[in-house]
Amino acid sequence: MKYLLLYNPVSGRKPFKEKLPIVRHMFDKMTHELDIYESQKENDLLAKAKEVASFYDVFLVAGGDGTINEVINGVMQVEKRPMIGILPGGTANDTAAMLGIPKSLKKALNMYLKVEPVMIDINQMNQRYFIYTAASGVLSKISYDVSRRQIRQYGYFAYVFEAMKDLSHDYKYPLEITYNDQTLKLECMMVLGLASRRVGGVWLNRFSKSKLNDGLFEVRIFVRRRKFRLFKLIAFFLRGGGKLKEDYHLVSSEFNFTTSNDVKWNVDGEYGMNGSVHIKVHQKALPIYVHPRIKKHSF
Repeated sequence: MKYLLLYNPVSGRKPFKEKLPIVRHMFDKMTHELDIYESQKENDLLAKAKEVASFYDVFLVAGGDGTINEVINGVMQVEKRPMIGILPGGTANDTAAMLGIPKSLKKALNMYLKVEPVMIDINQMNQRYFIYTAASGVLSKISYDVSRRQIRQYGYFAYVFEAMKDLSHDYKYPLEITYNDQTLKLECMMVLGLASRRVGGVWLNRFSKSKLNDGLFEVRIFVRRRKFRLFKLIAFFLRGGGKLKEDYHLVSSEFNFTTSNDVKWNVDGEYGMNGSVHIKVHQKALPIYVHPRIKKHSF
């Protein structure tokens, strides 16, 4: 087996480079080949993954959700796609958490040597691919508004501080949604789409009973109500993602969102694009390693 480790040297609070000797030592004891590539700039891993995907059996991706998203966007542009193994290295690490990947580097690598990968759905927003979330409106931009300096200084709490500031803004924007031959028009303050039950480091176990390979994407539309607006949004998270009475929960394999050009969309914790978007699901599009417990309950 031929492995390529792709890593982001600035992801999270501690540089992954310090852990490279552990990875090399483990592979020195095995017959597998290992190459290592360090990201040099933004979107570097996307280009590298696309360029060399056909030459490797497994991509080991070390970094946070943004790093993983880069690699996925490269891999999805080629026909021969390597198996993906994630080595958590970011701050929230939602993708790794939803797949049950151990935080310990040694435990994660040992797990990949013992289990078989499963086929996971990959979602697409216009030309951008993503694994688990797409969002707009309140709280959707804090994951990329927080600076590297703040993350190094405060860790996950940097996102909490930014969230408290963002909640004070009065978000409202028009939205037309077409899905399953239906159309819905409304004014909202947030759209939260999830393929899993975790976002922003928070588990939302009451959001849905979705599977990671069912070919469906689930969207919660938070209707704008001035009265008790913040209280209701906070209640959503405190209740583990349970639906509020006036909001909408939509399920489909394909959505069209028509909105104003100043609306910003977040995909997998990174800025995606502005304005109207089309989302569709590519069912069982990519082989990825998951913990056996997650495989049993989420596939």
